[in-house]
Amino acid sequence: MRIPSSVSMIEVGPRDGLQNEKQMLPTDAKIALVRRLAAAGFREIEVTSFTHPKWIPNLADAEEVVRAVRDLDFKAFALVPNRRGLDRAVGAGIKGVTFVFSATDGHNKRNLNRTTEDSISEILVLEDETRRMGLDTRISLSVVFGCPFEGDVPEERILSIVGRLADAGSTRIGLCDTIGVADPAQVHRLCARLIGRFPSVSFELHLHDTRGRALANMLAGLDAGITAFDAAVGGLGGCPYAPGATGNVATEDAVSMLTAMGVRTGIDEGALLHAASLLADWRDRPLDSATWRTGMACKAA
Repeated sequence: MRIPSSVSMIEVGPRDGLQNEKQMLPTDAKIALVRRLAAAGFREIEVTSFTHPKWIPNLADAEEVVRAVRDLDFKAFALVPNRRGLDRAVGAGIKGVTFVFSATDGHNKRNLNRTTEDSISEILVLEDETRRMGLDTRISLSVVFGCPFEGDVPEERILSIVGRLADAGSTRIGLCDTIGVADPAQVHRLCARLIGRFPSVSFELHLHDTRGRALANMLAGLDAGITAFDAAVGGLGGCPYAPGATGNVATEDAVSMLTAMGVRTGIDEGALLHAASLLADWRDRPLDSATWRTGMACKAA
């Protein structure tokens, strides 16, 4: 198995995790969470989303959060679905932008009210403008490994979409298992094909743990050559189109596994659990993190 000496962990809990929670984390607590995550060693954190508050009311305070953490020593990313979102993010002083769209029309129409082609056309323009502003950009491609409306997504479709992005100058592309249906063989095969065909692109994996496969899929990605992963503190997240879905791969579990394997992440595990404790104190149900549950059991013993 091919194991790298180090990987990059991109923390997405303050965005992808919190946007799906039933209750709203107060703005000051969101800011405290981001500060704890930065103190744990994360160099990149997706702190919020500039999606219309009507659709994601839990992140209606996006501008306040971004402005409150600009003094910290990390790169703050925000998810942006369209031009209006980009204008808001730039106005708030964001340092990095994550553009998002889906690989299928079925999911993209439900999520963004437009076809995949419409999103690609707009995002190629917006990403170019954003790079010219001197901001970091990455693209998050949803439902790469399976769609709740169209089922299996042909690999050739993914290669075609990535090819268009790469030809336009995109250098960071996230492959998202949005509803947690991927399996390790599928992840390894597709990642290896993409890495081999598009050497100028840095691919990242965004894995959900709906079927308990996220860590196994992470290992498959590592073996294929992926060295950058999204993860969410506490395993928060989920998808409204995947009934019973758990959230993203828990950051604590991913870091614990990688550290045990001798792979450097740059993350302080104790400080990471300190960040998770803020969520545990606030949330009305347990965190979706085996590492957290084990730690709590040891404390109680």
